[in-house]
Amino acid sequence: MAPDGVSFAVPSPEAIDAQFAEIERRAAGRKVVVVQGLGFVGSAVAAVIAAARTPAGEPTYFVIGVDLATPGSYWKIARVNEGHAPIASPDAEFDRLIAEGVQESRNLCATSAERAYELADVVVVDVQLDVVDRAVESAADIQLRLSGLEAAIRVIGRRMRPDALVLVETTVPFGACERLILPVLREERERRGVTELLLLAHAYERVMPGPRYISSIRKFWRTYAGIDGPSAQAARAFLDSFIDTESFPLRELGDPTASEMAKILENSYRAANIAFIHEWTLLAERTGVNLWEVVDSIRVRQGTHDNMRYPGFGVGGYCLTKDSLLAQWSATHLFKMDHLLDVTLQALGINHRMPLHARDLLRELAGQPLKGLRVLVCGVSYLPDVADTRNSPTEIFVDALLEEGAAVTVHDSSLQFWPERPQVPFAADLAQAMSEADAVVFAVPHGEYRRLTPADFSRAVMVIDANNVIDDAKAGALHAAGSRLLGVGKGHWRKRGYDQLSACPKS
Repeated sequence: MAPDGVSFAVPSPEAIDAQFAEIERRAAGRKVVVVQGLGFVGSAVAAVIAAARTPAGEPTYFVIGVDLATPGSYWKIARVNEGHAPIASPDAEFDRLIAEGVQESRNLCATSAERAYELADVVVVDVQLDVVDRAVESAADIQLRLSGLEAAIRVIGRRMRPDALVLVETTVPFGACERLILPVLREERERRGVTELLLLAHAYERVMPGPRYISSIRKFWRTYAGIDGPSAQAARAFLDSFIDTESFPLRELGDPTASEMAKILENSYRAANIAFIHEWTLLAERTGVNLWEVVDSIRVRQGTHDNMRYPGFGVGGYCLTKDSLLAQWSATHLFKMDHLLDVTLQALGINHRMPLHARDLLRELAGQPLKGLRVLVCGVSYLPDVADTRNSPTEIFVDALLEEGAAVTVHDSSLQFWPERPQVPFAADLAQAMSEADAVVFAVPHGEYRRLTPADFSRAVMVIDANNVIDDAKAGALHAAGSRLLGVGKGHWRKRGYDQLSACPKS
């Protein structure tokens, strides 16, 4: 959805001619990189590549970001060409690099015109590849939205220079580069009579929206693989030109299938870790144990247990909620195997249902049907202090409350509206919203929520802390003032009677 004040008109052929005449003039003497897709990954990658410098201090590349002239994307082109980051981020470096590339170095621009690919020495693919439904019952239910990726690859094949490198950063099913992307590129090139060696490689991204947004591209380890030796060599040289590979060495795998599997396994491992801790969360709550401090006591074992996950509200974002499905789809459809990733898929299902546990805690506190209960949900994004609402677990939670007839209002200190649920009332004033609620649910540990004091609660309410926003001292003070509380992984609150009315509530 386009931010307020952003307008964009599809340029006329004459305007495109003028734009590309200017691009060719400004790009003269430099290699051209086209980044396909200006979303959370592509826009930041384009900014980092545009910031790369030669030993003499000159821009290494001229960078063109390409996206579709559609309602979901056109405004990103306008934002970039105005010198603004198209994605809101707490990392000020992102905005600075976009502004510098567009307005100072003048080696960064954006367009919807396909002819950009004709100029490219390197095409970086950062388009979306999603699944039809992230909640599936079996491997047979998994369906991919492949048409968008195929269309994006066909455009490259139709337009690319014969000697250009195509570097796929998009998370794809393992085997996709060699069994899906390579045949499409070859088909389109053959139609043009192109016979030169095709350079194709995969190098999955590890972009982390948040305060280390740019650093997660520039100063982080990368894994890559080419379809052959020349492709791998070209990919290494390109990655080495904008990543601090001296401190974060590149790792080359044997083929793109291995690189593709690495990305999916990496995210599936983390998703399984989260699902594993959820059943211990339920156990700790029922036995009166504070699982947060239990996990802290275990994480001191560096190298073996320091990545144990904490209890929480649920799993969101673009990757962890769907990448395991890509793995199973690949095994079933690309490699024609009957191999079932049983533990992996079970973990995905557990994570999808996790937000409903917070719903159950609210039911317990309410002691009655939720119909008519005024509930304020604090946190819509899936990461603290990051304006990213993609597949947020808050969606599942709020939908469940609405089904039961609760009157739900949401607040998020990183956002001004909720794109996925525009019909749900969005509170601009947190204090007022809290004063009008019967229950407050802390879904995301935004800094603003962590800084709340018991005095900020204008009256006694039911409180569900689903993400360790409230410490024990605040919880005790709130309970003494008449509020009732339960927390995910905080069985000790129930043991202390915080779920019951205080014997002597303060006025």
